[in-house]
Amino acid sequence: MQPSEVSVVTRTVREVPLGETVDLQHLGEVFRQRGVRSDDDALTLIDFRNSRTFDVVALVYVLAMVGSRIAGERLTRFRLPLAVGALDALHRQGFLQAACLVARTPLPVLLALEDVERAGAGMRTSSAWTGDAREQILQHLRDKRVFGLLLHPLDDEDAKLAMVRRELGRWTEPLALALFSRHLKASAEWDVARVIVHEILANVQEHPHASTAVVASDMVLARDGVPEAALTIAVWDDGESIIETLRGGLISRGSVRIAPPPTTDTFRVHRRGAGSQEADMIRTSAWEPEVTSDDRDLLLASLFPGISSKPGEADRGDDGLYDRFLGCGLYFLYHHVIDVFGGALDIYVGGIRLTVEAENDPTSSAQYLVTLAEGLGTPKIRGNLVVARLPTHA
Repeated sequence: MQPSEVSVVTRTVREVPLGETVDLQHLGEVFRQRGVRSDDDALTLIDFRNSRTFDVVALVYVLAMVGSRIAGERLTRFRLPLAVGALDALHRQGFLQAACLVARTPLPVLLALEDVERAGAGMRTSSAWTGDAREQILQHLRDKRVFGLLLHPLDDEDAKLAMVRRELGRWTEPLALALFSRHLKASAEWDVARVIVHEILANVQEHPHASTAVVASDMVLARDGVPEAALTIAVWDDGESIIETLRGGLISRGSVRIAPPPTTDTFRVHRRGAGSQEADMIRTSAWEPEVTSDDRDLLLASLFPGISSKPGEADRGDDGLYDRFLGCGLYFLYHHVIDVFGGALDIYVGGIRLTVEAENDPTSSAQYLVTLAEGLGTPKIRGNLVVARLPTHA
């Protein structure tokens, strides 16, 4: 629930105007400029009034940041878009409904007072499709919520299975499969559900104390003036972070390496931060972290096969050994995102962003480039956010 507003009048109010385009780049810039933090006691107004277009990953990031603030009983409110079409887009993408479920509070409590009466405005009662046939199919899939935001409770094993069934159902919708077959690299349209979505959701189910997951998606088709057209799939959960679970495994067992990697991948690791720049280094997937490893190294290690935070005796086979594919979920995921679809994978934990993509430097001996960014003023988020971007072609 949102905290009491008895003392609101004495609080500092921090207004955060998000601008016309709400994407991760603009979001990060305005958060840094306005000094927004997840642990800031100021009443924070996330202002969509002038916003017109929304990247689904940015919307999920806002939910994750708001979730962190609400968990710490810090007041957060939204101002709705003034443009009717933009307000309609937030409704159709499921953002406002997801915000209520994340905050566990009714929508009017999450809105600035002047927006409460407008909360139900802007919702279309019938579809007004525009553009060519491909764009109309995309609009139809957004209306059916194949694309958009869906929130899933994770109260028990039955709820987790229901999440998987619902998600696999929407990702095997015939019209969606037709678009994937025509506009994604490789003839692997079924692998969007079978591998990409499945492995991200399996990862969510491994995070202790996760009570909620939000799955967000959209597809932008390649055309003139769209430099980074892609199918984007983003999943956020509010459980313990990947870093926390790996560090817990290191403290309790001394090691999180439970099996050798089935293959050895090579990575060039580039670190970005507010302080002095560190030289790039080469790491292989046979590397394993130690108790003294920093958070960025732990997040990097989560990619490597055979790394697992909490296997128990039940995970051992009759020969006393662990399954050689245990701890391979993110390994299968980045291989498919990059090697099959030519895309990139982002993982956000706390204030750290990890990006893994193909290595394009001809002088490098690595197969993949990993960029680890931290300390750039981006607010910390609660839980884990995993984003797969699969480029589209005409």
